[in-house]
Amino acid sequence: MPNFDSFAGSVGNIASSVGSIASQAVGVVGSVAGTAARMSGALNNITSAAASISALRSINLPPGGNPVARVAAGAALFSGAINQATGAVGRIAGAFGALAGGGGSGGGGEWRARITGFGGDKLIFPYTPTISIQGGASYEEVPITHQNFSFFAYQNSKAESINISAPWYNEDAMQGMEWVKAVNFLRKQVKMFPDGNPPFICKFDAYGDHVFNAIPVIIRSFSVDLPNSVDYIAAGSDHVPIKSNFSVQLQPIYSREEVKGFSLSSIHNGKWV
Repeated sequence: MPNFDSFAGSVGNIASSVGSIASQAVGVVGSVAGTAARMSGALNNITSAAASISALRSINLPPGGNPVARVAAGAALFSGAINQATGAVGRIAGAFGALAGGGGSGGGGEWRARITGFGGDKLIFPYTPTISIQGGASYEEVPITHQNFSFFAYQNSKAESINISAPWYNEDAMQGMEWVKAVNFLRKQVKMFPDGNPPFICKFDAYGDHVFNAIPVIIRSFSVDLPNSVDYIAAGSDHVPIKSNFSVQLQPIYSREEVKGFSLSSIHNGKWV
């Protein structure tokens, strides 16, 4: 995730630079001093950057009374200011995009917890969920006569279930429709196909390449609470709670071919970490 302090500093430098160019242009084309001053002030406010670009593009150079060379110089300076401001807005959008959802699994992609189902359909949890994982090995106790301690024979290891508890808040109709899509996604993933085939094996990803990276899972169960202690808002033809909680139990499941390729030595050698 980008460092917000350094990002804010870079935006300030960009605004200062554009303001300096605007000031130079004011010196060349004096009749636009008032407009340039307003634009320079707006560029120091990130939220007004787009409006400032619009003002820069719509500015009218003086129709007469100034040498053509001076007007051309002013236009060139303002063109530079436009380009810098446009680049600043692009970097602002990119940085906020990274803050919102980038930088993680797959070298810079989506890092939030998500389940991918049939046909690439996805459920992305919009708020950080609580995820609990377990692992274990089974041993059989071997009773031996006239021994002070028991002996244990290893049987197998297993990947236990992944339990997700995820809050979900709805502030408007658009978010409410995403909530409805999420509920229907879970409903679909626990149903068999019409020809009798079992539910689709999903993929679970979260927090990067070495935490949860395309884990093959089946959804064993899910629950969504619709409390009576919160308000409900309209989302299309539906009404959804402004606050609810999703609970999903995932079970990692591997094919025999995948298990054949497992190598404990590769883990010790750092392949997975």
